[in-house]
Amino acid sequence: MNYINKHEAIELIKGTNGKFLSVKFIKKNGDKRTLVGRNGVRSYLKGGELKYSPEDRGYIVLWCNKAKNYRMVNTNTITELNVNKQKFLVK
Repeated sequence: MNYINKHEAIELIKGTNGKFLSVKFIKKNGDKRTLVGRNGVRSYLKGGELKYSPEDRGYIVLWCNKAKNYRMVNTNTITELNVNKQKFLVK
């Protein structure tokens, strides 16, 4: 089991370059959620732009494979990360 901090988790997610990953985090309402998806997906964009930068607010945008749409993950509530068949616990 590998332990990493939040900044290392963000860099791991950004470094996947579109490969699938699993992120466990706590939603805004307190529920625990596991998201399986990937970053860098551009094929489902509708042409609009966000009025704010998700990174400035502590979010990462990921494509959720199950829901088939984009989800925002709060980087401050990430508890576990599975990347390249390696499991990381986030402190």
